[in-house]
Amino acid sequence: MSTITRISLTRKLLTVGCLGVLALIAGCDKKTERPPVIADVTVAKPLYQDVVSYKLFDGNVQALLSVDLTARVSGYLSKITFSDGAYVKKDQPLFVIEQDQYQQQVNLAQAVYTQAKIELDRQQNLLKQNATSQASVDNAVSAYSQADANLKLAKLNLSYTEIRAPFDGLMSRHLVDVGNYLNGTAGGVKLASIDKISPVYVYFSVNEREVLEFRKQYADDAVKKSMVNKLQVHVALQNEKGFLHHGTLDFASNTLSTSTGTLQLRAELPNADLALLPGYYARVMVEYGTPHKAVLIPSSVIETDQQGNYIYIVDDAKKAHRQNIVLGQKFGKLAEVASGLTASQDVLVNGFVNVREGQTVNPSMITLDPLPKLHD
Repeated sequence: MSTITRISLTRKLLTVGCLGVLALIAGCDKKTERPPVIADVTVAKPLYQDVVSYKLFDGNVQALLSVDLTARVSGYLSKITFSDGAYVKKDQPLFVIEQDQYQQQVNLAQAVYTQAKIELDRQQNLLKQNATSQASVDNAVSAYSQADANLKLAKLNLSYTEIRAPFDGLMSRHLVDVGNYLNGTAGGVKLASIDKISPVYVYFSVNEREVLEFRKQYADDAVKKSMVNKLQVHVALQNEKGFLHHGTLDFASNTLSTSTGTLQLRAELPNADLALLPGYYARVMVEYGTPHKAVLIPSSVIETDQQGNYIYIVDDAKKAHRQNIVLGQKFGKLAEVASGLTASQDVLVNGFVNVREGQTVNPSMITLDPLPKLHD
């Protein structure tokens, strides 16, 4: 056999061998091919119900009234009749200044008054008998009037020795101890303070854009003028999950702050349980506008990438598809879909993590819980 013939035969054998290997590999691939996995997923129809637009703000609690208690007459402090930090009632005695001196002044004024009254009566009887002059009667009238005024003043000063609560309120601690001398002149020593906290104020600020949005919602002039007393306000403290305290907006500043670009607003809340104390931080929810229908889905099913927010829906052919959406407001664990979704579509709510566009799925339908109240 020639050399050329041997080389040709070798090439043929190699070619046949390679083809055999390729056929074997192809056969292995066909044996390991598996049908596509159909994922089990959960779907739900979006909620479609009435909601009211709202805004959230940071606020702080302040007393409706706050008064510094001072002495109106001079003397030594003899009693403190309240407990520090106590809630007291209107006209309840709080401090007592020694009263002996003022009681003696009342007694003296009373005696002078009694004598002046007797003299006036005597002079008037004498005048009827033409036994005295009109001048003597006039003098008696003047003396009586002066005695009456002095008696009233003495009694007033005696009443000032008891410093009473001007309204129902929460007391501070006492700032002056028993035995100290108090000066009753204007600007005297502060003894304590009292805050009226039922009802109570909550102050918060809104920026210019939000002010314009509020005004747009209340475009009608009649509504705009009465808007301050119409908006419902709900308040939550830092340790509260819901908005448990309710009131109404009762004041809006007439000027936007040039330094902060905000407008100060104030809400009044009954605070019957005295849960809101001056100085507390408060989360404030203001509802505005009229109720409107909204498409709502769980916030947990919403994904985000460079194209924006999206979810997965399942069509009638049981295939999953990406759906781009535009979000509105959040309502607890639910989010409003402003556009991109209808209430009749099936939203993939569980098992969507590994789902691909166009993938066939095995959906199970559930019903979403209705939107809970944002406030009680």
